[in-house]
Amino acid sequence: MPVNHEPKNRSLDLAASRNRAAGFTLIEIMVTMFILAIGLLGLAALVVDGMRNNQGAYLRTQASTLAYDMADRIRLNKERAEDGGDYDGFSTEGAGTTLPNCYTADTGCTPEQQVAVDKVQWTRQIQGVGSGIPLLPGGEGQIDYDAANNAFVITVTWQERSRDGDAGEDIAGDGSYTVRFTL
Repeated sequence: MPVNHEPKNRSLDLAASRNRAAGFTLIEIMVTMFILAIGLLGLAALVVDGMRNNQGAYLRTQASTLAYDMADRIRLNKERAEDGGDYDGFSTEGAGTTLPNCYTADTGCTPEQQVAVDKVQWTRQIQGVGSGIPLLPGGEGQIDYDAANNAFVITVTWQERSRDGDAGEDIAGDGSYTVRFTL
């Protein structure tokens, strides 16, 4: 006589297995939503960090452009820049922003007057005078002459929100850009 291995209550087992596979429970949906929320928060943090780093790169680019602009101005007026000349010790902090009369005159400016024009135009660029938008928040420029090395040092500083390093330390020097050059 053949042995029948089918369960006696096959219809009960079929119904139970259908109920188990019928769909998600509320707990499974909540766990899925929690995992999705954590992933989206991580993505949002990456976007914020990316934007902050992009803003920092923009500010460093502006500072670089401003520093090299002044370096070019000094090189063009070599006559007044020898041994530090009229450019040494200049700071845009508290500097005037009114252009000298020679700037609009038909005769132009003498090399000595051009120094004043260079300083005022540079100050106006850093402070955003005329455009209403400063290129650098809290920007300041400084020109010094290093007589020992016969070199100019142009430093542009600005206020920038500090960044955290890999170990949680603040990254120093983000708000400063320096150019050293000789004539």
